[in-house]
Amino acid sequence: MENIIEIKQLHKSFDDQIVLKGIDLNIKKGEVVCVIGASGSGKSTLLRCMNRLEEPQNGTIIFQGKNLLDKKTNLNHLRVKMGMVFQQFNLFNHKNVLENLRMAPRIVFGQKRKDLSDKAFKNLQAVGMETFAEQSVTTLSGGQKQRIAIARALMMDPEIMLFDEPTSALDPEMVGEVLEVMRSLANRGMTMVIVTHEMNFANDVADRVVFMDDGIVLEQGNPQTIFKNPKHDRTKAFLQRILRHA
Repeated sequence: MENIIEIKQLHKSFDDQIVLKGIDLNIKKGEVVCVIGASGSGKSTLLRCMNRLEEPQNGTIIFQGKNLLDKKTNLNHLRVKMGMVFQQFNLFNHKNVLENLRMAPRIVFGQKRKDLSDKAFKNLQAVGMETFAEQSVTTLSGGQKQRIAIARALMMDPEIMLFDEPTSALDPEMVGEVLEVMRSLANRGMTMVIVTHEMNFANDVADRVVFMDDGIVLEQGNPQTIFKNPKHDRTKAFLQRILRHA
């Protein structure tokens, strides 16, 4: 499989705090990569650097053959091909579900509201939310809002989906419904990079698990290797700690 993203020697600091310390990481087309690690290890910062929601100080991020950090690169043209799902949903509360889905392609591509409705219903159906099309997002549960956020990202026909701890803001009983949607995307062959604390999900769905520690990729491999036979003591300690509280 070809690489859809190639990250080389990526560095990111916030003032005096060094968060990413020379990350090298490739993502293959059709691959599901789960990024795990303790809070503060740099996981979300790495994800947000992938589409330049955060600006790295040094390094390269090659997406579909173009360096996202090159000033000559049309960033907006490439960014629309990267779907992003956040912890806190980031929906427009003053609009209903259907309007939330139609807004981005209407603004970015100039498509007509009427022409986008069929596509919106198809994507709502994919996340099990088609009966909520006319409903205000303020009336939805957290799990429902996150499924709407996923459907909204799908409206742009992304080449890759980036998930930043998509279940961390949800009540425990709502986590499963969001993970089930993500499983279905994986089964459809969607390329996904998922920052998550859901170890069982990572074990079941990921093609590769990346363990970050203190701003570096300390270890990576298939789920069987990482969860059953990790090489590094810090990986072992992290997994023992998090699985003990699962």
